[in-house]
Amino acid sequence: MTFGRPIKKSPFLRFTAAEYRRRGTQQRRDFSDKANVHRLLEDKTLGGTRLGLPTQHAVLTSTDQITPELLGERMALKFAHGWSAKGIMLLERTGEDRYFDHMALREWTLEALRAQQRAIAARFRRKQPVWIVEELLNGAQPGAVPFDYKFYMFRGQIAMVAQIDRNSSPPRMVKLDGDLKPLIQGRDYRFRPKDLQPGVPVVPRSAVMLSRWAIELAQMTDAPFVRVDLYDTDRGPYFGEFTFSSGAEFKGTVSYSDELLDRFDHLFRNAEKSLNGEPADQPENWSTLLQSLDPEVLAAHPEIPLSEYERYAYFLYNRGNLGGVRLAQAQERLLDHGGHEAITRYLSEAHRAAGLRARAPYKPATPVLRSAARTIYRKFARPTEHAS
Repeated sequence: MTFGRPIKKSPFLRFTAAEYRRRGTQQRRDFSDKANVHRLLEDKTLGGTRLGLPTQHAVLTSTDQITPELLGERMALKFAHGWSAKGIMLLERTGEDRYFDHMALREWTLEALRAQQRAIAARFRRKQPVWIVEELLNGAQPGAVPFDYKFYMFRGQIAMVAQIDRNSSPPRMVKLDGDLKPLIQGRDYRFRPKDLQPGVPVVPRSAVMLSRWAIELAQMTDAPFVRVDLYDTDRGPYFGEFTFSSGAEFKGTVSYSDELLDRFDHLFRNAEKSLNGEPADQPENWSTLLQSLDPEVLAAHPEIPLSEYERYAYFLYNRGNLGGVRLAQAQERLLDHGGHEAITRYLSEAHRAAGLRARAPYKPATPVLRSAARTIYRKFARPTEHAS
């Protein structure tokens, strides 16, 4: 696999770079406004259900407005104009005016976190600083912070999903393809080790509606590409944000093989055709299946019981590939409770593929390590000499 395609030679990369430098349309600016986007979505329904929106408790214009009363016991504090998670604190109260930040994996005093937010705001001087205080969600996957599933959308087609686990520092990331099966790090994508570390793929519990909402939200925009960030919570799909200019790609934190970029560029051109009212390819895949089914059927599709999913997902994430098998079997049992056959096939295959990728490869000890181990063994195994 070859890497290193210049931005100018990829329509997908050119678009995200242009949007990063300057947002293209007013609608994209509105959808990117974290402080106001919720009001654009609050009345949106799909299959008779509403997309979860984290409750926003306050919108602030000064760090002096960050108070213990506002932060409560558990809260998310977000700098509204940041990117790549800059200015996001996921806070849990640990004592009087003290908070553990699950993003930075450190404790802050109230004054220290105010100072940190002021320093972040100083990097974005062109905009009036705004902070959002909203509820901190609970995820269905392991960890105190819910996994972030970032759907790379080309109109109605899911090209890729970035699964981000912020319970570690740096965050753990793994990429899934459009059918929710894991891509291969080193073959399909690369990332900078100082910014990210490899994760274990976990197919979201609410994969059906999470994916269908990503499609629906992408088709609300006027863009051939948008990244739709969603959370798989213990209450179902929740909205994160729209991103038209992913900083990870623009800044080189993540790069893709030329073969994968070929796929993205093809989907980008198809999305442009769709926007122009021209016929576009309709591949046989997960995205096309979901769009062929009534949203009410999808909304009513059974899910693995939460406690069972959490148990198997925890086992899978801790390098137990059997967890993937158990999740697949649990998915297949839903056929007896009204599960759709084609949906079940896609998801059970994705669970099994995740289990295969979670299997930790055995690496034999190097000669140097074997030599060091023998030396240590001889030292501590030598009989104790007693004075006569």
